[in-house]
Amino acid sequence: MSNSLLDHLRSTFAPTAVSELSRVLGEAPAPTQKALDGLLPAVTAGVINRVSGQQGAIQLYQLLRDTPFARDPTLSQLVDTGDHRQKAAESGNGLFKQLYPDQPNRLADATAQYSGVSPGSATTLTGLVMSVLMGFLHQQLTSRSLTQAQLTALLLGETDSARLAIPTELAALLGWLLGTPRPASAMPLRTEPIPPAANEDRPAGVVWWRWLLGALALLALLFLLLRGCNRDKTQQTVGASAASATDTIASDLDGNGPEVRVGVDLPGGRKLSVVEHSFNDSLARYLATKGSQTPRVFTFDNLTFETDSARITAQARPHVADLIQIMQAYPTLQIRIEGNTDSTGDEAINDPLSGERADRVKQALIQGGIAASRVSTRERGDTKPVASNQTATGRQKNRRIDVIITKL
Repeated sequence: MSNSLLDHLRSTFAPTAVSELSRVLGEAPAPTQKALDGLLPAVTAGVINRVSGQQGAIQLYQLLRDTPFARDPTLSQLVDTGDHRQKAAESGNGLFKQLYPDQPNRLADATAQYSGVSPGSATTLTGLVMSVLMGFLHQQLTSRSLTQAQLTALLLGETDSARLAIPTELAALLGWLLGTPRPASAMPLRTEPIPPAANEDRPAGVVWWRWLLGALALLALLFLLLRGCNRDKTQQTVGASAASATDTIASDLDGNGPEVRVGVDLPGGRKLSVVEHSFNDSLARYLATKGSQTPRVFTFDNLTFETDSARITAQARPHVADLIQIMQAYPTLQIRIEGNTDSTGDEAINDPLSGERADRVKQALIQGGIAASRVSTRERGDTKPVASNQTATGRQKNRRIDVIITKL
């Protein structure tokens, strides 16, 4: 279920639907979007935090099993039908209260303070997000017959991605939700007596020589350790640095290392969690740099399509959603999307397919609220290879989508 929680929430609370939701709540679109940009990862992280303890894991599992969830709603249903929206919000807030009985309104209050929406709207949005998230978890639990341990493991696997996506300003208000450690003064004091040593009542003279032998042995061991440390200290330091550099290079170049996610701040207070050095990471940093020149080409390295099709894979849709957020944060940005193929196969099939894939990306951006005038497309076919078509690796690099920044 890697990334599926935030992906599902973001697909439900898409920008166009959020605009309609802001209308029925009587809020401006910008603060509503800002509130949801914070709530989606915050609610997710809060639910994940509950399963970090045994009691919380049991409680969440029972809630998901015993609560009569309706079919997972679309946001259009939540927007268009007032009764449905109200019931979903009340249900979500009720579930949140069961997980955090001492803090039923604190997340909504923090969201209102952070985003500028009214406390009432923040409460409704919190309930809707919780309702959609718990409904999705219920569907995952039942359709996949997950045990409590499996559900807990899947949720904990998304801890970092959820926390990194929370805007810094909002995260500062949510220590209670994210599981910050208690201060030392709050830790319970040990009150039970310490049992006496087994030979506490023996005469001291009986065992003095054992203490002497032990002390001599410790001194000898300490001497050997210090001698070894002095001899190897420099080698160990250099070796550790070299290993660290090698690991980093290997992860960056061979593509087999674990993905490292980083937080990227966007204008307007939004914060993305993206894979380090990925397309969206590089694009966001380029746009944040003053004096950046155009045109500039970026390869959409984590955008994939179904085989012999222009359909974007489910794994790639979150990366398109991140591009939508970046373009919303930079309203004057204009791009051209170019489809490229390798030189194998029939050109009569490959060339149109490269154009169709570029068009499909454009349509996804438009559906996410980006004006069509800001996005153009071009079919490149196999005319712009970046690697040799004689190897499988080279052909894979040539089958790509390029995004060209044409105007800032």
